[in-house]
Amino acid sequence: MVIKTDLPLDNLQNYYLKKLPENTPSLLLSSIYIGEKKSVFLKFYNPEDSQIYFWSEYFIDNCVNKHQPYCYVKEIYADQAKTIADKESNRYKIEHIKKIDDIEDKEIPVLKIMAPDPLSIGGTDNSFREKVTSWEADIKYHESYLFDFGLIPGAFYNRIGNNLIFHEFPVPKKVDQYLDNLFKYNFSKNDLKSNEYDKFLLKWSRLLNQPIPDIKRISLDIEVDAEEGRMPTARDHDKVISAVGLSASDGFKKVFVLKKIMILILQNLMQQLNYVTVKRIYC
Repeated sequence: MVIKTDLPLDNLQNYYLKKLPENTPSLLLSSIYIGEKKSVFLKFYNPEDSQIYFWSEYFIDNCVNKHQPYCYVKEIYADQAKTIADKESNRYKIEHIKKIDDIEDKEIPVLKIMAPDPLSIGGTDNSFREKVTSWEADIKYHESYLFDFGLIPGAFYNRIGNNLIFHEFPVPKKVDQYLDNLFKYNFSKNDLKSNEYDKFLLKWSRLLNQPIPDIKRISLDIEVDAEEGRMPTARDHDKVISAVGLSASDGFKKVFVLKKIMILILQNLMQQLNYVTVKRIYC
């Protein structure tokens, strides 16, 4: 069964090029890596027009210090990392930095291995992590991109130029007054732990104050042919799709049924209603 779309092929291929407009607070939904563009694309929803938009470093002309896939290698494996980087100098770059070792609770020197694409770090038998013991090489690149830029899916952002700015909404007066009194009380106590707690409280109050827009959404139910006595599974996708049901939040409802299945259903229904000349209906 083929469900046609009204979008031309060119529009489908350029779906991710629908640039997020400036000064339009939009909800960050997710991030995705587009291999052919070699960039992470951030997916936004604008409640004003119910449209999906994207933002990426791909849109920035002559982008300096573009974010790249990476992993870390400790000093004890530095020689192995340098050997591989020297052999594939067009693929890997090394930067010497320092990171906090949470287990040892101290700062240590490490090598940051940068690559042109995520598969160079991990995901294939020829990836860097398969050759050298590495850290943070298992994190999906589109997720590490969010972590590094401090972006929070579910929060609103405003694009100003090439920058994404966290968009704050007015805090209700009662909440604002409560927080103000609490911060003043903790400050008067001069308690370091309380002051540290206040920072997190302020951060979460800003985040939880973000509104939840009425996002258009649709549920999809797929029915496939099944063998008697055996439940179909998503892993085994060699069965014929017999029906697809769609139900959306805006009231749209539609069911697509495979033509031959529908004919059998109607034939059985006609027979149950004592119609004898069933075949003539389809002649």
